[in-house]
Amino acid sequence: MKRFGVFLLCTALCVQPVMAKDAEGIIALEETEAQTESGTEEKTGDSMEVSAPSAVLMEASTGQIIYEKDADAKRPPASVTKIMTMLLIFDAIANGKIKLDDEVAVSEYAASMGGSQVFLEPGEIQTVDTLLKCISVASANDACVAFNYRRQ
Repeated sequence: MKRFGVFLLCTALCVQPVMAKDAEGIIALEETEAQTESGTEEKTGDSMEVSAPSAVLMEASTGQIIYEKDADAKRPPASVTKIMTMLLIFDAIANGKIKLDDEVAVSEYAASMGGSQVFLEPGEIQTVDTLLKCISVASANDACVAFNYRRQ
């Protein structure tokens, strides 16, 4: 379950970094201490500006919600599905079912995926390692689908 908490935090941070703006520029999400004219310290960083339509930032070890914006809105899973696919691939590697240097043949169906892709060709052979990089760096739909047809 601990991995799941880290997953949620990672997803929130990787998809849309959450930053706050003050008069001097961008500051981190956590509150910072600032000196006032009287010399006393006050907390800043309470105004948030997030361009994403919705966002959730969660502290991984406690599950405490640090920031949310329209958190209950239904959104398509997109990149979350790709992260879950990578978790399944890493579990298969850990269990010895596949290895990083195993080869994967790209199906016609995988090559036909739209959206973000690395333009794999039907019949092309790539290693598990290369396809993982395609998924993690380019968010490649075609690389994800290539794994689904690996054993067929």
